[in-house]
Formats: sequence, structure tokens, C-alpha cells
Amino acid sequence: MSNKKRLLYCALVAVVLLAALAIYNRCSSRAEVVKVERDTVVIHDTVPYYHPTPKDSAIVKYVTRYLPVVKNDTVSRVVEHFRETTQMMEHFADTSNMIAVEVPITSKHYNAPEYDAWVSGYEPSLDSIKVYQRTEYITERVTISKPPNKWELDAFAGIDYRSRHETYMPSAGIELTYKPSRLQVGVRAGVSRMDKTESFVGAVVRYRIF
Repeated sequence: MSNKKRLLYCALVAVVLLAALAIYNRCSSRAEVVKVERDTVVIHDTVPYYHPTPKDSAIVKYVTRYLPVVKNDTVSRVVEHFRETTQMMEHFADTSNMIAVEVPITSKHYNAPEYDAWVSGYEPSLDSIKVYQRTEYITERVTISKPPNKWELDAFAGIDYRSRHETYMPSAGIELTYKPSRLQVGVRAGVSRMDKTESFVGAVVRYRIF
């Protein structure tokens, strides 16, 4: 091969290598894949409130109840026994020995950010209330990854067997491979030397078994 042809061949190899590098750089810019995983844990806490204070209280009505007359006692004493004697009075048909008492029915409102309760009756009170508070704990994991690159640019160096010369020749160069699946295709370019340095360009076809 003349020097002119050799220079032209080397220039062609350089153009191929530059084009391969440009394609590789363009294809290697892959979009990132953002994966968000969330774990939610729900906890129910029991919050007790003992003897809460009412926010509002009002008499809503009066009811008439007949209570037995107790000698040497006061009306207040009779009213205090109202709850204990109401059921007993239902069994008495004769009210001649009883006194009619107007009993006030009071409604009380208990309010807090966690609950809202109403109770009513004669001197009612809310002894306790339990609130089952629901709390959510959310853990978020963000994973940023890139899809596998189907283009691969490698440098190689080794010894080639040339059947034409029936001898082994050291060679080196670069190889651009496209790997869409197990089948891989590409192009390689480099130089080899026996008695003199020679450049070469070739196609590569592979099938990945494992």
C-alpha cells in the first residue's frame, strides 16, 4: 500500500472513530428514572380524660316527680334521694303521703379539640371519656437510577491471527457495540503490526449466552 493510500485509510479510520465517539456521547445521556416508595404505619393511641370541665350548662326542662314525705327533713334532703327513690315510687299507686317535686333537667356540653360530648339529667356529670387518636407515620424513599445503557465503547488490545499471513499479529483499538438484547452488533477500528503498522475497520456481531 502506498503512503498516500495509507494516509487516506488512516484518515477514514479517524473519522469512523470520531463518529463512534459522537454517537456514544449522544446515546449515553439517558433520562433519570425516579422511583418513590412510601410506607405508612397507623397507630391508635388511647387518650383518657378524667373529670372534664363542662364548657356550657343549661336547664332544658322540668319534670314532676312524687317523693315520700320524710318527717324532720328538708326538701333538699328529699331531692338528694331522688335517684334512689324514683324506681321505688313507680310501684306506689297512692300518692297521698307524697310530695310533688319539680326536678330540673340540665344539659351540659363538654368540648375539647379531640372530642365533643353532651350529657343531660339531674345534676349530670361526665366522669371520664376516652379518645382513640389515630396517627399516621409515613416514610418516603426516593431512588434515582438510570436505565441500562445499550451503547458501550471499549478499548481492546490483544493478538489476532491472520490467515492470509498465517501468523499472529498484535493489535489494539476501540470498539463501539450496541446491545439491545442478547444479540450485540458493533464496529471496531484499530491498528495491528507485523512487519509494518496497518489500520483496520471491521464489524462485530455477538450473541450473549449467559
